Amino acid sequence: MHLLIIDDHEIVRDGIKTLIEQEYGWHVSYAVSSLEELPSYATFEEIDVAILDISLVNGSGFDTLVKIKQQAPYVKCLMLSMYEHVGYISKALELGADGYVTKNAATKELIDALESLEKDENYLSSDLSKKLAFGDKCLTSILTEREKEVFLLLAKGFQPKQIAYHIDTAPKTVMVHRTNIYKKLNVTSQFGLLRIALETGYLDVSDVINDDVLIKEN
Repeated sequence: MHLLIIDDHEIVRDGIKTLIEQEYGWHVSYAVSSLEELPSYATFEEIDVAILDISLVNGSGFDTLVKIKQQAPYVKCLMLSMYEHVGYISKALELGADGYVTKNAATKELIDALESLEKDENYLSSDLSKKLAFGDKCLTSILTEREKEVFLLLAKGFQPKQIAYHIDTAPKTVMVHRTNIYKKLNVTSQFGLLRIALETGYLDVSDVINDDVLIKEN
Protein backbone atom coordinates (compact mmCIF):
# COMPACT_ATOMS: atom_id res chain seq x y z
CA MET A 1 0.00 0.00 0.00
CA HIS A 2 1.30 3.46 -0.95
CA LEU A 3 0.52 6.46 1.21
CA LEU A 4 0.56 10.26 1.14
CA ILE A 5 0.97 12.14 4.42
CA ILE A 6 -0.07 15.79 4.65
CA ASP A 7 0.73 17.41 7.99
CA ASP A 8 2.40 20.76 8.65
CA HIS A 9 4.54 19.36 11.48
CA GLU A 10 7.66 17.67 10.15
CA ILE A 11 8.19 15.65 13.33
CA VAL A 12 4.68 14.19 12.98
CA ARG A 13 5.21 13.33 9.31
CA ASP A 14 8.54 11.68 10.04
CA GLY A 15 7.14 9.75 12.98
CA ILE A 16 4.21 8.36 11.01
CA LYS A 17 6.43 7.57 8.03
CA THR A 18 8.91 5.66 10.21
CA LEU A 19 6.15 3.73 11.96
CA ILE A 20 4.42 2.76 8.73
CA GLU A 21 7.50 1.78 6.77
CA GLN A 22 9.65 0.12 9.41
CA GLU A 23 6.97 -1.61 11.47
CA TYR A 24 4.32 -2.49 8.89
CA GLY A 25 6.00 -2.54 5.50
CA TRP A 26 3.76 -0.03 3.76
CA HIS A 27 5.40 2.66 1.61
CA VAL A 28 5.05 6.42 2.13
CA SER A 29 5.37 7.90 -1.33
CA TYR A 30 5.20 11.51 -0.16
CA ALA A 31 5.20 13.30 3.21
CA VAL A 32 4.50 17.02 2.78
CA SER A 33 2.92 19.97 4.57
CA SER A 34 0.43 20.75 1.77
CA LEU A 35 -0.72 19.57 -1.65
CA GLU A 36 1.27 22.41 -3.20
CA GLU A 37 4.48 20.82 -1.89
CA LEU A 38 3.98 17.67 -3.93
CA PRO A 39 6.60 17.40 -6.68
CA SER A 40 5.43 18.18 -10.21
CA TYR A 41 5.79 14.56 -11.28
CA ALA A 42 3.59 13.25 -8.46
CA THR A 43 0.22 11.73 -9.39
CA PHE A 44 -2.65 10.45 -7.31
CA GLU A 45 -2.63 7.24 -9.36
CA GLU A 46 0.28 6.00 -7.27
CA ILE A 47 -1.47 6.74 -3.95
CA ASP A 48 -3.79 4.33 -2.15
CA VAL A 49 -4.40 6.27 1.07
CA ALA A 50 -3.89 9.92 2.05
CA ILE A 51 -3.44 10.75 5.73
CA LEU A 52 -4.56 14.34 6.34
CA ASP A 53 -4.42 16.75 9.24
CA ILE A 54 -7.33 19.18 9.52
CA SER A 55 -5.33 22.19 10.72
CA LEU A 56 -2.69 23.20 8.18
CA VAL A 57 -0.61 26.37 8.06
CA ASN A 58 -1.25 26.91 4.36
CA GLY A 59 -4.91 25.98 4.28
CA SER A 60 -7.55 23.65 5.63
CA GLY A 61 -7.40 19.88 5.70
CA PHE A 62 -11.07 19.94 4.73
CA ASP A 63 -10.22 21.85 1.54
CA THR A 64 -7.43 19.38 0.85
CA LEU A 65 -9.82 16.49 1.36
CA VAL A 66 -12.26 17.97 -1.15
CA LYS A 67 -9.51 18.54 -3.73
CA ILE A 68 -8.27 14.97 -3.46
CA LYS A 69 -11.77 13.49 -3.69
CA GLN A 70 -12.57 15.66 -6.71
CA GLN A 71 -9.39 14.74 -8.57
CA ALA A 72 -9.05 11.15 -7.41
CA PRO A 73 -12.17 9.73 -5.71
CA TYR A 74 -10.51 6.32 -5.59
CA VAL A 75 -7.92 7.56 -3.07
CA LYS A 76 -8.93 6.70 0.50
CA CYS A 77 -8.63 9.65 2.90
CA LEU A 78 -7.95 9.25 6.61
CA MET A 79 -8.23 12.32 8.82
CA LEU A 80 -5.66 12.28 11.64
CA SER A 81 -6.34 15.29 13.85
CA MET A 82 -6.10 16.70 17.34
CA TYR A 83 -9.75 17.78 17.08
CA GLU A 84 -12.29 15.51 18.76
CA HIS A 85 -15.37 17.73 18.43
CA VAL A 86 -18.27 16.02 16.74
CA GLY A 87 -18.66 18.96 14.39
CA TYR A 88 -15.25 18.30 12.85
CA ILE A 89 -15.88 14.58 12.58
CA SER A 90 -19.27 15.04 10.98
CA LYS A 91 -17.94 17.58 8.48
CA ALA A 92 -15.04 15.31 7.50
CA LEU A 93 -17.37 12.38 6.87
CA GLU A 94 -19.79 14.62 4.97
CA LEU A 95 -16.97 15.78 2.69
CA GLY A 96 -15.97 12.22 1.87
CA ALA A 97 -13.41 11.15 4.46
CA ASP A 98 -13.08 7.36 4.71
CA GLY A 99 -11.84 7.40 8.29
CA TYR A 100 -11.10 9.62 11.28
CA VAL A 101 -8.59 9.06 14.08
CA THR A 102 -7.45 11.56 16.71
CA LYS A 103 -3.77 12.20 17.40
CA ASN A 104 -4.44 11.26 21.02
CA ALA A 105 -5.47 7.75 20.01
CA ALA A 106 -3.12 4.81 20.46
CA THR A 107 -0.83 3.84 17.60
CA LYS A 108 -2.91 0.72 17.09
CA GLU A 109 -5.89 2.91 16.16
CA LEU A 110 -3.96 4.39 13.24
CA ILE A 111 -2.84 0.98 12.02
CA ASP A 112 -6.34 -0.47 12.42
CA ALA A 113 -7.68 2.45 10.39
CA LEU A 114 -5.17 1.92 7.58
CA GLU A 115 -5.89 -1.81 7.50
CA SER A 116 -9.62 -1.07 7.26
CA LEU A 117 -9.13 1.38 4.41
CA GLU A 118 -6.91 -1.13 2.64
CA LYS A 119 -9.87 -3.53 2.71
CA ASP A 120 -12.24 -0.80 1.40
CA GLU A 121 -13.84 -0.41 4.82
CA ASN A 122 -14.47 2.87 6.60
CA TYR A 123 -12.99 3.47 10.04
CA LEU A 124 -13.95 5.60 13.01
CA SER A 125 -12.21 5.06 16.32
CA SER A 126 -14.44 3.78 19.11
CA ASP A 127 -14.31 6.93 21.24
CA LEU A 128 -15.44 9.05 18.29
CA SER A 129 -18.28 6.67 17.48
CA LYS A 130 -19.63 7.21 20.98
CA LYS A 131 -19.38 10.99 20.57
CA LEU A 132 -21.37 10.88 17.35
CA ALA A 133 -24.01 8.64 18.88
CA PHE A 134 -24.38 10.96 21.87
CA GLY A 135 -24.56 14.03 19.67
CA ASP A 136 -27.43 12.61 17.64
CA LYS A 137 -29.31 11.37 20.70
CA CYS A 138 -28.82 14.67 22.52
CA LEU A 139 -31.00 16.60 20.10
CA THR A 140 -33.09 13.97 18.35
CA SER A 141 -34.58 12.36 21.43
CA ILE A 142 -34.65 15.30 23.85
CA LEU A 143 -35.94 18.20 21.75
CA THR A 144 -39.12 18.40 19.70
CA GLU A 145 -38.85 19.30 16.01
CA ARG A 146 -39.90 22.91 16.71
CA GLU A 147 -37.46 23.14 19.62
CA LYS A 148 -34.64 21.91 17.39
CA GLU A 149 -35.47 24.63 14.87
CA VAL A 150 -35.42 27.30 17.58
CA PHE A 151 -32.31 25.76 19.15
CA LEU A 152 -30.29 26.15 15.94
CA LEU A 153 -31.38 29.75 15.44
CA LEU A 154 -30.56 30.62 19.04
CA ALA A 155 -27.18 28.93 18.68
CA LYS A 156 -26.46 31.15 15.67
CA GLY A 157 -27.02 34.21 17.85
CA PHE A 158 -30.48 35.35 16.81
CA GLN A 159 -32.86 36.86 19.36
CA PRO A 160 -36.44 35.68 20.10
CA LYS A 161 -38.03 38.56 18.17
CA GLN A 162 -35.99 37.77 15.06
CA ILE A 163 -36.71 34.04 15.38
CA ALA A 164 -40.42 34.69 15.82
CA TYR A 165 -40.44 36.70 12.57
CA HIS A 166 -38.57 33.95 10.73
CA ILE A 167 -40.75 31.02 11.85
CA ASP A 168 -43.97 33.07 11.84
CA THR A 169 -44.96 32.83 15.48
CA ALA A 170 -45.24 35.10 18.51
CA PRO A 171 -42.09 36.22 20.39
CA LYS A 172 -43.65 34.93 23.62
CA THR A 173 -43.90 31.46 22.06
CA VAL A 174 -40.21 31.55 21.17
CA MET A 175 -39.42 32.61 24.75
CA VAL A 176 -41.29 29.54 26.02
CA HIS A 177 -39.35 27.31 23.61
CA ARG A 178 -36.09 28.91 24.74
CA THR A 179 -36.88 28.25 28.40
CA ASN A 180 -37.69 24.59 27.65
CA ILE A 181 -34.53 24.17 25.55
CA TYR A 182 -32.31 25.67 28.25
CA LYS A 183 -33.84 23.33 30.82
CA LYS A 184 -33.61 20.19 28.67
CA LEU A 185 -30.00 20.83 27.63
CA ASN A 186 -28.94 22.17 31.03
CA VAL A 187 -27.53 25.47 29.76
CA THR A 188 -28.09 29.08 30.80
CA SER A 189 -27.06 31.06 27.73
CA GLN A 190 -27.03 31.11 23.94
CA PHE A 191 -23.27 30.54 24.08
CA GLY A 192 -23.99 27.24 25.82
CA LEU A 193 -26.32 26.31 22.96
CA LEU A 194 -23.65 27.24 20.41
CA ARG A 195 -21.15 24.98 22.17
CA ILE A 196 -23.55 22.04 22.03
CA ALA A 197 -24.41 22.72 18.38
CA LEU A 198 -20.72 22.71 17.43
CA GLU A 199 -19.85 19.66 19.50
CA THR A 200 -22.74 17.61 18.13
CA GLY A 201 -22.07 18.59 14.52
CA TYR A 202 -25.39 20.36 13.94
CA LEU A 203 -23.41 23.52 13.19
CA ASP A 204 -19.84 24.32 12.29
CA VAL A 205 -18.01 27.62 12.52
CA SER A 206 -18.83 28.56 8.92
CA ASP A 207 -22.56 28.22 9.67
CA VAL A 208 -22.25 30.85 12.34
CA ILE A 209 -19.95 33.24 10.45
CA ASN A 210 -21.57 33.03 7.03
CA ASP A 211 -25.22 32.44 7.96
CA ASP A 212 -27.61 34.46 5.82
CA VAL A 213 -30.90 32.71 6.59
CA LEU A 214 -32.08 35.61 8.70
CA ILE A 215 -31.49 39.30 8.40
CA LYS A 216 -30.46 40.35 11.88
CA GLU A 217 -31.83 43.85 11.44
CA ASN A 218 -35.41 42.51 11.45
